[in-house]
This record gives sequence, C-alpha cells and structure tokens, in this order.
Amino acid sequence: MVIGEAVQLGTILTVTIISSVILIILGVIYFAVSLFIIKAASGLVGYSGVSAETAVLSAAILSAASLIASHRH
Repeated sequence: MVIGEAVQLGTILTVTIISSVILIILGVIYFAVSLFIIKAASGLVGYSGVSAETAVLSAAILSAASLIASHRH
C-alpha cells in the first residue's frame, strides 16, 4: 500500500514538473513573439526609433496582462 502511494505521488510530481517546464518554455516563446510584434508594429506606425528597453517593457506588460486575464477562479 505504501509503495503504491509513493509511485502515485512520484507520477504526480513528475507530471507537475514537466508541465511547469512546458509552460515556462511557452511563456518565453509568447514573450518573444510579443516583442517581435511590438517592434514591427512600432515601425509600421512610424516610431522606428523605439528603444529596446521600451519594447521589452511593453512585451512584459502585455505578457503579464494576458496571464492575469486568463486566470479563472
């Protein structure tokens, strides 16, 4: 009985770790895509001199806002 519970706990822990790593990777990809879109859109609008710091801050705010908005209770 104890070994079965340990195996089940190990399985749950493994799935949690794998899903966390996948979510982190997807978050980084989403951030990179957002950064690219922000830089491209600023060039289309006429703000070609947008600094890297401003673009990264905008992408970070956009990523954080989408994470907060997607959270459900």
